[in-house]
Amino acid sequence: MSDSILKFGIIFTSFIFMFLMRYLPFAILGNKSTSREFDRFIKYIPTGVFTALIVKDVFFKDGKIFLSPENIKLLPLLAVILISLKFKNIGLSVISGGIIIYIFMMI
Repeated sequence: MSDSILKFGIIFTSFIFMFLMRYLPFAILGNKSTSREFDRFIKYIPTGVFTALIVKDVFFKDGKIFLSPENIKLLPLLAVILISLKFKNIGLSVISGGIIIYIFMMI
C-alpha cells in the first residue's frame, strides 16, 4: 500500500469518527433535551480532537519542535485556520484541511 493511500485513509477515518462522535448522541436522543453538562462536553470534542491531531503532526518532527520554513504543514494550517474563522463550520474545516494538506504533500 502506498504512503499517499495510507495517509488519505487515516484522514478519512479520522473524519468519519469525528463526525460520528458529534452525530450519534443526537441521533440516539432524537428530540429529547440534553443536560447542560452534556451540551458543554459535546461542544469541545472537535476542538480537542483537532488540537491533538494538529500539535503532534504539524509542530513536531522526530520528537523535536519543527518551526521552520521547510515545514510544509504550516501553510495549510494557516489556510485551515482562516477557513475555520470565516465559516465557523468544523465539518468544512476538517474536509478542507484534509484536501489542502493532501495537495501540499503531493507538491
